[in-house]
Amino acid sequence: MKRHRFIKRVHNALATIGLVLACAAAPAQTEPLVVVADEWPPFSGAALPDKGLSLDVITAVLTEAGYNVDASVVPWARIMGDAEIGQFDIIGSLFADADLERYLHYSDPFYITEVQLVERAGGSYTYSGIADLRAYAIAVGDGFLYQDEFDRAQDLNKIVVTTTLQAVQMVAAGRADLTLDSVDVIRHVITQDDPSLGRRVRLVPGVMARQGIHMAVRRDLDGSARIVADFNAALARMQADGRLAQLLSRHVQK
Repeated sequence: MKRHRFIKRVHNALATIGLVLACAAAPAQTEPLVVVADEWPPFSGAALPDKGLSLDVITAVLTEAGYNVDASVVPWARIMGDAEIGQFDIIGSLFADADLERYLHYSDPFYITEVQLVERAGGSYTYSGIADLRAYAIAVGDGFLYQDEFDRAQDLNKIVVTTTLQAVQMVAAGRADLTLDSVDVIRHVITQDDPSLGRRVRLVPGVMARQGIHMAVRRDLDGSARIVADFNAALARMQADGRLAQLLSRHVQK
């Protein structure tokens, strides 16, 4: 998951972004700041209110910090391609990732989500550790980031799919034993994409990981550290006065 995402989040793209950002000449910074994220509802999505939780929050916080923002939702492959010519400044909807942090300057997290497994309704599995997953067929998103130990495990039976919706539907149909993602993403898939899944699958007890949702600035962008510092300061103000909680309440299903 990000993927975001996350970020944004795509392991098979890490080498690409590393090469691209290391080799590209740093462009002159212009206003507005160009913020991009890929489709990962409810965190980002072209059809979501204000383009999703991440882009809504990032836009509001950067505006509070005194920046103009141009935010859009684009495919992850395009984000990778545009890195080469400096067409974006900031990526949203990202989990923290050590490899990506070599090329991106991460902000403080503005939301915390839990990663959980999903199984067919009526199941009795309880998550206790990665080693216990070896006996199961697990549907995973292509390039998604979930939890570091799980992402790096080479001895698990991972069935690669394109979207979280596909993964949950495979579990519901018995074509995979388990899948996983942010609980916010899973809830969105069930309530918005396929309500029948609500009676066909269940969240497995036990949280695999708690992941922060971040934005991150290209390290080769002039003033990147200052942008992140300004974002973090504005974020702290909005957390303190309740504006962040009000923004989040527009997007999060509990």
